[in-house]
Amino acid sequence: MDFELNDTERMLSDTLDRFALSAATETGAHWQHCLDMGWHIASVSEELGGFGLGLNGPVLVARSLGGLLSPLDWARDALLPAILLAGLSPDDPRAAQALDDFLAGTLKPVVAAADAENRVSLPKTVNLALALTDGGTRLIWMEQPELTGAETISVAGEETVSIPLPDAPGLALSKDLTDRLRTAAHVVAAADRLGAMEKAFAMTLDYCRTRHQFGRPLSGFQALQHRLVDMSIACDETEALVLAAAMAATGDRPDAMRLATAAWARASDLGQRLGEEAIQLHGGIGMTEECEVGCYVKRMMARQPIVSTP
Repeated sequence: MDFELNDTERMLSDTLDRFALSAATETGAHWQHCLDMGWHIASVSEELGGFGLGLNGPVLVARSLGGLLSPLDWARDALLPAILLAGLSPDDPRAAQALDDFLAGTLKPVVAAADAENRVSLPKTVNLALALTDGGTRLIWMEQPELTGAETISVAGEETVSIPLPDAPGLALSKDLTDRLRTAAHVVAAADRLGAMEKAFAMTLDYCRTRHQFGRPLSGFQALQHRLVDMSIACDETEALVLAAAMAATGDRPDAMRLATAAWARASDLGQRLGEEAIQLHGGIGMTEECEVGCYVKRMMARQPIVSTP
């Protein structure tokens, strides 16, 4: 499989690299910049006013946000709303209008999955909540939800509110739309974890090159070199699976779902191993709040696909 980016994807990647160098830390600033650059419509077809990048574009964005420790959840805030509204818009005027407003940046919808207590956790700034129930097969439409309930703070520092779902059966989603949501959720979650893995590895490598013991840097010890190489391979393996899954989904290939679940499963396993190695190779400082590598490990542990597999 050819993993080379096309011209549009390469331009997006370069823009994300520049954004990573100067990004602000506030959630609102990140989201506003994404709107200004049009990244939220990267997956939407050109016929509907988007970039037509399929999952390739959102994967690049999610990977960058994972490396930035951005409070944004790209699947929840951009990709899944775009897929859901675009899928419903041909037969639902309400969805068509919401899609137009979303593309224009005047509406902020989020997709959330109901938990075992039939509640959803939503960010405080949301105009439309698209709540998925029954494993992502049914949709409850919540316009201007009343955000009163138990407040929590996510691992990324974002304030969310847990609210009960209304007592409604919801709209049944087609199998094709449900499968596309599941595929996208797994691929983008894996891409977010990949970004965190790459940053944690880069920090660990830099630490091993600068920290000296017994008169030479830690990276000069062969046993530690082997462990660093294993971390690098973990990043490369995850990247290959994430890109393969994204390209399969973009091309509507029948193996897209299989590759998406494989990418997430491998990213989940390798991310945990890499995080443990990153903390251990940092030594005692790796266990402290002052060491940022722990923030990336927490992100990898906390971020999960919004829509689970059946």
